[in-house]
Amino acid sequence: MRVAAGVLLIIAAVINLFAGLAYLGGGALAGSMDKFAAMAEEAQKKQGKEMTPEQKQQLDQYHEAREKMTPEERAKMDSIARGIMGYGLLLLITVGTSIAGAVCLFRRKSVKFIYAASVVSLVVEVGSCVVMAAVVGAGVGAGKVVLSAFGITGGILGILGARQISMVNAAPADLPPPSPPMTPQT
Repeated sequence: MRVAAGVLLIIAAVINLFAGLAYLGGGALAGSMDKFAAMAEEAQKKQGKEMTPEQKQQLDQYHEAREKMTPEERAKMDSIARGIMGYGLLLLITVGTSIAGAVCLFRRKSVKFIYAASVVSLVVEVGSCVVMAAVVGAGVGAGKVVLSAFGITGGILGILGARQISMVNAAPADLPPPSPPMTPQT
C-alpha cells in the first residue's frame, strides 16, 4: 500500500508539474499581453522588417479589443490572470510536497509529513475538480477528475500508508514491564 501510494503521488506530481507550469505561464501571458505586443512591434522595427499583413491585422484586432475594454474589464482580466498564476504556483508547491511525501512513504519515515502531503494532495485535487466543474463546465470537470484521480487515490493511500507506518513503529501497549537485570549469585 505504501509503495502504491508513493508511486501514485509521484505520477500526480508529474501531472501537476506540467499543469502548474502551463497555468503559471498562461496567467503571465494573459496578464502581460500589452508588453508582448509592444515588444513584438519594436523587434520588427529594429530588425528593419515590416510586419506581414496578417500580423498587422492580428495586432490591430488586439489593439481594438483592448481599447474597447473598460478599466473595470481590464482590472477583471488582470485579476483572473493573477488567479491563474496563483493556482499554477499552488500546483508547483504540491509537486514538491507530493514527491517528498512519496519518498517518506518509501523510507517509512516522517508519518506526520506523509499525512500533511497526502492531505494537501487531496485538498488541492478535489478543490480543483470542484472549481473547474463549476467555472468551466461539467465536461471539462469530468476530464479534470480523470487527471486528478492519481492525486486523490495517492492521497487516500498515503494516509492509509502513514497509518500503517505509525502502527508498525508503535510499541505494543500490553507488554509487561522489563524485568530487572539478573545478578549472578555467588
